[in-house]
Amino acid sequence: MIVDERHRVYEQTAIREVTGDVIRPGGLALTDEALALCQLPAGARVLDVGCGPGATVEHLRARHRLAAFGLDASELLLQSGKGRNMALPLVQAQGECLPVRDESLDAVLAECSLSLVMNIDQALAEFRRALKPGGYLVVSDVYARNLDGISALRCLPFESCVRGATSQIEIVERLCAHDLQIATWQDRSDALKQFAAQLIWTHGSLTQFWCRATSNANSVDIQQVIAQSQPGYFLLVAQKIRR
Repeated sequence: MIVDERHRVYEQTAIREVTGDVIRPGGLALTDEALALCQLPAGARVLDVGCGPGATVEHLRARHRLAAFGLDASELLLQSGKGRNMALPLVQAQGECLPVRDESLDAVLAECSLSLVMNIDQALAEFRRALKPGGYLVVSDVYARNLDGISALRCLPFESCVRGATSQIEIVERLCAHDLQIATWQDRSDALKQFAAQLIWTHGSLTQFWCRATSNANSVDIQQVIAQSQPGYFLLVAQKIRR
């Protein structure tokens, strides 16, 4: 069992009241767009890294007929998924240590989860190890459009996608360093804006959301730090380079 005391925003009721079990901007519609770019055949083996309660795994299996399974570090979210559907193939594990054989996966999904891993390079190395030659890596996540704001994000007192956001340049360089060739990069900040609007609609303001999600009286400061980084959202599809 993996046990830690980190405050995870994505486990909080304040965000799941807005997102349900998907817990990310763009939701399943953005996942479907990404899969259309990959054109995976029925029965393809797909791992969802950071699967949360398994809503995407369930969707991939039912709608796309993929042999999908998921992993997440959060026992709370996995229990929630199992409580909804005991048949879901979900395991507790870290993205830096995938419980799969070498070159056994057709695709790896990391939707709003790459920014949450403790060691991105180790996770990317694991993704590459697990992918078949020509296999796909799908990433959607928050990124920082103002590089000067990144260092302040790292000091936020909680775990979330925005805290781990980095620049487009760094993301591209890291994937290339692991022989993961980017086929598509799309700025999907529209999804992040819609996500923010949903949070405001539910909680009254982003400041109120952060206050509730973090139990932090300095939620105004949190919002100012995030705004300084000029957060955007992206979707990318990369392939493991054949050798």
